[in-house]
Amino acid sequence: GWNEVSGEWKIEKDAYAETSAGPYAKTMFGDEDWTDYTLEVDVTLVKNVSDVNAAGVLIRADTDGDNGMRFWIRTDQHKCQFSRWRENKWDHIVTPLPIDPEVGETYRLKVVAEGQNYQCFIDDELLFDGDDDAKFRDSGRVGFIAHSANVHFDNLVIDGADIPSFAVEPNGKLTTRWGQLKTDVRVR
Repeated sequence: GWNEVSGEWKIEKDAYAETSAGPYAKTMFGDEDWTDYTLEVDVTLVKNVSDVNAAGVLIRADTDGDNGMRFWIRTDQHKCQFSRWRENKWDHIVTPLPIDPEVGETYRLKVVAEGQNYQCFIDDELLFDGDDDAKFRDSGRVGFIAHSANVHFDNLVIDGADIPSFAVEPNGKLTTRWGQLKTDVRVR
């Protein structure tokens, strides 16, 4: 169900990986009608590609992730940011957030979106709790985004009243592939 918009996405070392290290690589999942939900995922910047090395999540995004809210970590001076992502350009709500990400370390990113309020956590530490006064988006898909980074995403959890259960019927190699994905992605 993932829509690979840009970049090179594949399973690598039991994680969903972006391996092109290109600019603003994105992959999207879900429904544009999803409103209030919580997204959690482990993010590992696995290789030092440039001075930026940025990766994180898009929430309440449109089909291709061109418009939504972005929460990500960076290895450069900005460290961590929460932004409106409009037509693939940023409008920072808060930057930098107090974290010092390192290549090779895994960070648990979590975003809670309720109404126009957003809470952003890393490793269960609340870094931002505030409203989007611009009321930019109130529904949308989830996605992963990376910029100039080789990154692994793992242990995804999406939870909310609008989020359906997903089931897959086994069919040949699909059983093996689903077994790999099921260990990496959990939707509640």
